[in-house]
Amino acid sequence: MKKVSVIVILLLSVVLLSQLVLAAEQKWGNIDWQQFKGIQLNVLATAMPVAEVYKGKIAVFEALTGIKVNFELLNDVDRRKKQLVDFASGMGEYDVSNVGFSNREEFVQPGYLEPLDVYLNNPKLTDSAWYNLADYPKDVLAAGTSNGKIIMIPFTAEYFLLWYNKDVFTKLGLKPPKTPAELKEVAGKLDQARKDGKIEQFAFVDRNMAGASEGGWNLFCTAHRMGFDFVDFKTVTSNANTPKGIEAMKFYTDMAKFGPPGSGNWTWGDIGSAFSQGKLSMAVAGNASYAYLEDVSKSKVAGKVGYATPPMEGGKDPLWIWGWAISASSKNKEASWLLVQWLTSPNLIAEMAPLYGCPARKSVYALEDYKKAMPSQEFIDSQLWMLDNGIDPYTQFVLTPKYGEVSDLVSKEMNAVVAGIKTPEQACADADAALVKIGFKSSASK
Repeated sequence: MKKVSVIVILLLSVVLLSQLVLAAEQKWGNIDWQQFKGIQLNVLATAMPVAEVYKGKIAVFEALTGIKVNFELLNDVDRRKKQLVDFASGMGEYDVSNVGFSNREEFVQPGYLEPLDVYLNNPKLTDSAWYNLADYPKDVLAAGTSNGKIIMIPFTAEYFLLWYNKDVFTKLGLKPPKTPAELKEVAGKLDQARKDGKIEQFAFVDRNMAGASEGGWNLFCTAHRMGFDFVDFKTVTSNANTPKGIEAMKFYTDMAKFGPPGSGNWTWGDIGSAFSQGKLSMAVAGNASYAYLEDVSKSKVAGKVGYATPPMEGGKDPLWIWGWAISASSKNKEASWLLVQWLTSPNLIAEMAPLYGCPARKSVYALEDYKKAMPSQEFIDSQLWMLDNGIDPYTQFVLTPKYGEVSDLVSKEMNAVVAGIKTPEQACADADAALVKIGFKSSASK
């Protein structure tokens, strides 16, 4: 009798364990997650906060699938170098890696990245109802698409927002500006209030240091929000020395007059630090950097920062994404897809989103855990508006290897204006001439 009871208990335990395993798997979609059990995958990722969170979750995937994952983190420069060596060699050392938006075409054109549509459409590999690709805003998903094929699945959606000091704006009865003209007008009022002794904060700061990844990026993004690009990379044409080019240059350099002395050579770190220490009234900066301002142990303005859409008129803000991609040389592509699917799944993104704030999946923004973790509903609403209306996944200068050289040339001229060495008109003429020297046509000569 005792033997029968023991056998029954063992059978019930096996059944219960099987049900628990099945329930765990179905949480992640109705596919066989164990179909590649025993395989080993190598992952290469950029060392950044969201990647650290991912690395801490990998054990869950390993338990779910029986797949061993080696997760390597490098700084972004070394990540790209190591990817290129592996891609070009065809060795396929790394099966899966994160790809920054600006690397997309650099990796796609030589055929380094595996198109993902075939895996998305395979019911053996993807529970499409559960995975819900439609959860991605169309412009976010478009950023992971090249030549009509999905080649990476986004996990962040990054762009600029307007940061403003709510205490200052309330005191002066101001509202966040919505257009470039309003930005300049509000900055003027803030500047006058500081000069009159009503507030201590300087009105506005943007990045003015020359360099493609410093003032060049912000200058080009500001112009794009105004519906203008200094360079048309498709037709290899410089638009710098045109009425719109001069207008954009004048606007950007005029705004530099509202910053503290010496801010003409501030980097992003200097701006973020100054804002967090209560020295600035406004800045246009990344949505992903909100945590820097809301750290109560370091920031003097935590809980006092307002977030609005960046001032724009006639254009949109260039979108930046990080996405997960599969190497075309991987020897375990289907297993790699399970990992990419899991990394970008609604379950995991919902779990991780409160920790990094700018998830690519839209449904997450309505979850209570996410809302509680964010600084304000205004921050969430501004991001939702941008996801549907304010981002451009097709910005030329994000997706060309020529951007760095071009932006460096134009931003050096911009910095000369900020320093009082040149006028906007002279800077645009000189930028145009420098661009012609490196092979661009000048639209000013038409």
